Amino acid sequence: MVHRALHSFLILSLAGLSAGCVLLSGTSSDEPELKQRADLTSPHPLHEDAKGQEPMTRVSAAEAEVHRASPVEAEGTQVQEKKATQEKPASTQEETSTVLQESPGPEADDRLLGLWQKDLDKAMEMPPGQRQIQFSIPVVENGSVRYFLDFFTGKKRFFFARSLARSGRYLPMMVSILREEGLPEDLVYLSLIESGFSPQAYSKAKAVGPWQFIRGTGQRYGLKIDWWIDERRDPVKATRAAAAYLKDLHAQFGEWFLAAAAYNAGERRVEKALQRSSQNDFWSLSQKRYLKHETRNYVPKFIAATLIARAPEKYGFGDVTYDPPMEYDEVTIQGALKLETAARLAKTTVEAIKELNPALRRDHTPPNEDEFVLRVPVGKGEIFAQAYELLPESEKKVRVRIVTHRVKKGETLVSIARRYRQKVTQLMEMNDLKSRRVRVGQELMIFLR
Repeated sequence: MVHRALHSFLILSLAGLSAGCVLLSGTSSDEPELKQRADLTSPHPLHEDAKGQEPMTRVSAAEAEVHRASPVEAEGTQVQEKKATQEKPASTQEETSTVLQESPGPEADDRLLGLWQKDLDKAMEMPPGQRQIQFSIPVVENGSVRYFLDFFTGKKRFFFARSLARSGRYLPMMVSILREEGLPEDLVYLSLIESGFSPQAYSKAKAVGPWQFIRGTGQRYGLKIDWWIDERRDPVKATRAAAAYLKDLHAQFGEWFLAAAAYNAGERRVEKALQRSSQNDFWSLSQKRYLKHETRNYVPKFIAATLIARAPEKYGFGDVTYDPPMEYDEVTIQGALKLETAARLAKTTVEAIKELNPALRRDHTPPNEDEFVLRVPVGKGEIFAQAYELLPESEKKVRVRIVTHRVKKGETLVSIARRYRQKVTQLMEMNDLKSRRVRVGQELMIFLR
């Protein structure tokens, strides 16, 4: 049985954007499965013309749960997270995509924060789907906001323009998810500050993806992170996790200021700051220096970025060419499949497969999954499905050995790595080790080429 699924997101225009977001699920079978296609469009979710429109319809989530372990080949042994800044030169997107969140500048004063809180509260009083923040004039004219407006349109103009262009690919989908969760739609621009909307973003704090999750928080919100896959880089799954996290932070702290601060700095840091200061609001913490500088100037950065993104022409970005929307079909495969083979079956390129599946960390789909939902270029799903059925079994699953090594007395991770001709970093990554220490009797998974 063959079904088809399509996420179609229309491109941003100069005045706004039209958005279509579809999240689908289907039943599994022994044959490759192509889920039902759907195409929804609506006015720009953050544009004035969209006010009063019904929120986008969600057709169901297509998020495969994966837990099976089986042998397959893994190409490349570098630890992607730890080595991200070493694998490409400093000019690459991975290293520069967090530049906005790390940029210094003036901090928010209590007047700005108070006004922003009122603007947010007004937005939350609106029905779901209409919760756009209407910034008051004093907020727009605030000195800290004006500083970052000048900073983003001047020194960081090139990066900001590229981020705006990239938003055409992801922003409509992200807004749709925030709407579904009843959150203020403009919170989507947290991703602009965090990562420039880049799935490949990697920060100094080892936060990953468009929403900059650290490993522990990402796993807490259902994102799978292992040797084979890192769903923090998946724009759809990471956005759902971010929405859930923001809702929990707001429920915990009661104010969007504190929720934003906790998203940037971590809830534990904000909890400790509250305990130290005996205050329960963001601006008291900010003024008394209980939060790091980056967190204290987070609000004016967010406001400035939102103002520019919503009216790019006004701020000199009228010449931005927005990236085409993320558009794809989904197919279900059994076992691990080389991306080279997947590209051949879909009559596309390996680069196109990787771009649509940024969570994949190796040159094949994960071996520890009974089934895996793979994205292929739109219109290629049926082609892939037919070719996959005819594919010899020897090509459907990459076959190599994964052995279990029980640590013996006197062995170290270095000696074990040497014995199996592995890199220590690879063993640490495959076994989710925080340090090189191993104990007698501990079992380690060893991947043999």
